[in-house]
Amino acid sequence: MGVTGFRHDTPVYFDELDLNGHLHNTRFALHVERATSALFESLGYGWTSFADRHPDLVYAVRELNLEFLAPFSSPGPLRTELWVRRLGRTSCVYGFRCTDPTEGPTYARGRRAVVKLGPGGRPEPWSATMRDILAGLHRAEEPPADEERR
Repeated sequence: MGVTGFRHDTPVYFDELDLNGHLHNTRFALHVERATSALFESLGYGWTSFADRHPDLVYAVRELNLEFLAPFSSPGPLRTELWVRRLGRTSCVYGFRCTDPTEGPTYARGRRAVVKLGPGGRPEPWSATMRDILAGLHRAEEPPADEERR
């Protein structure tokens, strides 16, 4: 972790492939969500019921932007890298990219914005602890676009 963000590998299964044999476009968002959950679990913010969630994990996704760069064409591991692009008082914008775990191509990249919610469903500031955690995931610049457009 630290200034380089967080990396998490998830398996891609055969049933996630589309009729062309590529990872279906909607499944990339699922793998980003799984990496986000793994990040917070690794920091001790796991939970088994909704009532057990830490207040800083109550948020709404405001935006999800995905850019597809290359097809992911077989079952196997997919690496998702997460980092913080911008941290606001009540919001956070994550950057992410989905890559090959062996430093191969980048298949997709994008950003995901969330807003922390209080008990009434209104925006609420992040706790000091969560601000420190998120600040530790900040990356000053985007990873290079090392892939060739197809």
